[in-house]
Amino acid sequence: MRSNDQSFSLFESRCRKPGLNLAELLLASGFPNGAIRDDFDELQRSQEQLRTQVSALQTQNEELKAYAHMISHDLKDPLVALILASDLINKHSDLSRRELKEYLVQIRSTAYEMDKIINSLLLFAEIDKAEAPAEPVDMDQVVASVLDRLSYMIKEYGAKVDVSEVWPEALGYAPWITEVWANFLSNAIKHGGRPPHVELGATAQSDGMVRFWTRDNGPGISPKARARLFTPYCQLGHVRDRGHGVGLSIAHSIVEKLGGQVGVESELGQGSTFFFSLPTCAALTC
Repeated sequence: MRSNDQSFSLFESRCRKPGLNLAELLLASGFPNGAIRDDFDELQRSQEQLRTQVSALQTQNEELKAYAHMISHDLKDPLVALILASDLINKHSDLSRRELKEYLVQIRSTAYEMDKIINSLLLFAEIDKAEAPAEPVDMDQVVASVLDRLSYMIKEYGAKVDVSEVWPEALGYAPWITEVWANFLSNAIKHGGRPPHVELGATAQSDGMVRFWTRDNGPGISPKARARLFTPYCQLGHVRDRGHGVGLSIAHSIVEKLGGQVGVESELGQGSTFFFSLPTCAALTC
């Protein structure tokens, strides 16, 4: 008992001396050197893990803040359009049938846009934590569902959409891929020529991937704007190139999680081709 008291007194006296780190204090206390080193290494590992977790949480919080900021702006514009259109209808009882129809079409179109934004928000929450199964995708069915979903938009813009008759086999998760196609096609229609002409197709690649693409007849995108179109949420800030919104960032996250890549090829005055790639069954040795 006397020996332990002496060790504690020695440790206590050493603690009062400035300039000693934790390892030196423990050594001064008379504890076994091996045990001290193991405990000290474990403490360092715990501190490093804590720093990594804190950094990851900070990054995630920044992404969520940036995404919330973008969603609020994306929702604000269509909401204002809804309010203006409904106010005009209420204030002017003498509107002609044609004028009334135009306002109602605008309200419907705006409501669809808000629904798209809300669905994007829900999808963002899903892909952030979910693991999607890699399974053969019936791309013909996926594209058909997207065309049906965007039929109102195709009609509104008077768009011509040419679709491939044959689709190569690819692996992915159909509900997520549907959202990628819907985003690419809606952007191609909105930012295409007047009237828009959009082609949907696929190209098998030598690396075992399949590239799916939309090609529009729009004005094209500058190199500077192209570099920022698929920027992650946390780096977007106030960038709103061509009004593509947050959908391309979500498309990037989806395709990356499915083992593919996204990109765009464009020249000013020559239209744009947006693409995403997915692995084939053979590439993953199914």
